[in-house]
Amino acid sequence: MGTFSKSLASIGGFIASDAATINFLQHNSRTLIFSASMAPSAAASVLAALEIMKAEPERIEHLWKLTHYTIDHLHEAGFDLGTTQTPIIPLMIRDNTKTFKLTKQLLDEGIFVNPVLSPAVSNDSTLIRFSLMATHTFEQVDIAIGKIIKVGKSLGII
Repeated sequence: MGTFSKSLASIGGFIASDAATINFLQHNSRTLIFSASMAPSAAASVLAALEIMKAEPERIEHLWKLTHYTIDHLHEAGFDLGTTQTPIIPLMIRDNTKTFKLTKQLLDEGIFVNPVLSPAVSNDSTLIRFSLMATHTFEQVDIAIGKIIKVGKSLGII
């Protein structure tokens, strides 16, 4: 099972399995799951993204360098990142109100993050997702890290 909505900049996803499993999923999943094919434009964007990844592996290498750099700096600042090892970095906030405030204050600072709040997670599991892309520079990441640390300290998260 995989998604096209994050790393491949599209929508939808896929499941690759044996016929019995696919049949079970088609007949037992929620109504809207597996109800329609992907739009041709979404499929084309996935194919284009895969072609770029294959032709330009330096983009992936750069993304991993950014990821390790960011994780190291956020850990060093005192953020709880769980056991993450991906370019979509969770910052565990564990409080709905602080998660809302952090998201809003970072947006005011020009930094977009995705909050994950209850009821999607329990109140003590709220977090923000800080997502890196291969097109980010180290300078941009340093600016974002600085603002995340500043706001995190002002809210008593770190």
